[in-house]
Amino acid sequence: MMTIETKDELRMRVIELLKDNVDDPNMLDQYGPDEDLSALGINSLTFIKLVIATEMEFGVSWNDEDLDFRNFSTINQILSYINLNQGE
Repeated sequence: MMTIETKDELRMRVIELLKDNVDDPNMLDQYGPDEDLSALGINSLTFIKLVIATEMEFGVSWNDEDLDFRNFSTINQILSYINLNQGE
């Protein structure tokens, strides 16, 4: 059985995933949960890596029509997608 984490734990794990995949991980420490992440140099390749990482890390399955970076341009958007689709 998968344990459902608190929002804080989940947010920290998403931030760690992002840090593994962006050019300048230290910039994330200054980012608010609703700030646009595209300034971190997340491109289509990075985005696909993040999608795969969230699938493995959180057991989220992504719908093809949802695979649009604009749907995941902030930490909060990523979190809400994970919350809606976890363990389906």
